[in-house]
Amino acid sequence: MVQSRDGTLWVAEPSLAAIAQIALSGKVTQHPLPRGNGFPPSPSDLVPSPDCGIWYAAGDQLGHLSRSGKFTWWGDGADVGNGPGAGPDVPGFPDALALGPDDTVWYEHSAAGDKVFSRVDLEQGPTRIVRLDTQFSVVAMTEGPDGAVWFTQRDEYDAKQREGIGRLTPDGTYRKWPLPADASPGDLVTGPDRALWFTDYGSISRFGTDGDLTRYPVRNATYLSHLAVGTDKCLWFTADHRIGRLTPQGNMTLWAVPGAQDLGALVAVEDGSFWLADRKADVLRRFTPPQ
Repeated sequence: MVQSRDGTLWVAEPSLAAIAQIALSGKVTQHPLPRGNGFPPSPSDLVPSPDCGIWYAAGDQLGHLSRSGKFTWWGDGADVGNGPGAGPDVPGFPDALALGPDDTVWYEHSAAGDKVFSRVDLEQGPTRIVRLDTQFSVVAMTEGPDGAVWFTQRDEYDAKQREGIGRLTPDGTYRKWPLPADASPGDLVTGPDRALWFTDYGSISRFGTDGDLTRYPVRNATYLSHLAVGTDKCLWFTADHRIGRLTPQGNMTLWAVPGAQDLGALVAVEDGSFWLADRKADVLRRFTPPQ
């Protein structure tokens, strides 16, 4: 779930192979994803586009959906899509989309056992940035405060420490900072203090661009899901049936959301409230934290 700059809310609907568009008026429009002869596309990562549409990843499909409902997409195999430069070798099961420093969308995928990072726009289509002679899973990416893209990575093949924070520059220079052995890095955002913040195993962690790591435990948390920067310049996150607020100085507050079962994505609204996706109840909730 993401919100474009015109206030439209976009929600991935994996079980329906569709993306829902919710206008400020409350009108809901469902957009079934284009599909070929293979498995139905299952949308996952959504990224707001500068044109008030969105970019999405859905299995082996990478695409753009305009606010008027037009799809531009690329796929693998025989389903090559309708985008510029569409071909049989792209996009390679894209994942972890993020708007990069060059206003194109960056994503990662695999090719013959190697990790590949690419970018895509509506004029040129997918373009490779770098291919790394290694294999790992990227959980989330974000544009950093330094003109590079940062990401959380797990399960690096044949590495002494398999989890870490990665950094990639526009020219393809990659660096990894290993995390402690008990780390489980997940969602990632750039904070108001120009540091990287991510969900960890039972905590919210702050990672400075100098490599300094600080962890803030979340009490009684089974699963920490998504992070967002609120209008108050603090970090907000979902934890099971609760929503949490963490100041850059480390002060944490948690609230139970009435009726919530298993909260996932959250979107900060200008009035200080939040849209919350409840995965178990299969509903969207609007929550305003107590003052």
